[in-house]
Amino acid sequence: MQSGVRILARGVERVYASRKGEVKALGPFDLTVREGEFLCIVGPSGCGKSTFLRLLGGLVRPTAGEIEIAHRDRSRHLVSVVFQDHSIFPWQTVAQNVRTGLDFATELDKQEKDDRVAYWLGRLGLADFAKAYPAALSGGMRQRVSIARALAVDPEVLLLDEPFASLDAQLRTLLQEELTTLWEQDQRTVVFITHALDEAIYLGDRVVIMSARPGVARAEIDVPFPRPRADELRGTPEFAELMQRTWDVLRDEVMAELARSRDGQPAVAGA
Repeated sequence: MQSGVRILARGVERVYASRKGEVKALGPFDLTVREGEFLCIVGPSGCGKSTFLRLLGGLVRPTAGEIEIAHRDRSRHLVSVVFQDHSIFPWQTVAQNVRTGLDFATELDKQEKDDRVAYWLGRLGLADFAKAYPAALSGGMRQRVSIARALAVDPEVLLLDEPFASLDAQLRTLLQEELTTLWEQDQRTVVFITHALDEAIYLGDRVVIMSARPGVARAEIDVPFPRPRADELRGTPEFAELMQRTWDVLRDEVMAELARSRDGQPAVAGA
């Protein structure tokens, strides 16, 4: 793989079976993600965004094409995934949830695992809730647990599938700021799926816009704003102009997906 490239997807396709026959959810999709890049992917519902993330995470296999992810340090976990629905275990405490990946995916000794759990609980403001169960936490705190668990295994690549979509606007803004701060400190490669253009532009170095299903890379927009980024950026004319430019591209794809829905073409769950 070319130097400076972390992820390379070439001609990736994914086909699902439905009651009406095969449904092509994705592709052919091509994408290059640079080392240490925070890449955001947006697109209409059902375009294959989440499907692509699952392909990157190794949770499903491509029907065609190939994906390469450079594994620079074999002592580290390659990828971790954070989903929209938290995906934490209700019968485990916060600390136990964060430790889960360490118990299954690393060869650290007990003290190293304890130290790493404590570190990420502290970094994400969860130290006082280490012994609490998920049912006692807010939605935002449960998502912090998911992120802490993903980061505890020290992945080279972090994959996030609309992790803040179910949160209210205030919590979403706070967690966006926290995630930005975390990324600015370690600059690991991140692929972030979202429906929200403001979220993509605030978080990302680059925004990839996908077409209506079957999703392909319709356009790419570089985000020019320097880091660190303050929340005040969202209120600037430059931010509004970039959002409008992104929406101008995305609008046609959203309309195409709406037309497809009206025509009764089958949807793909989780795409």
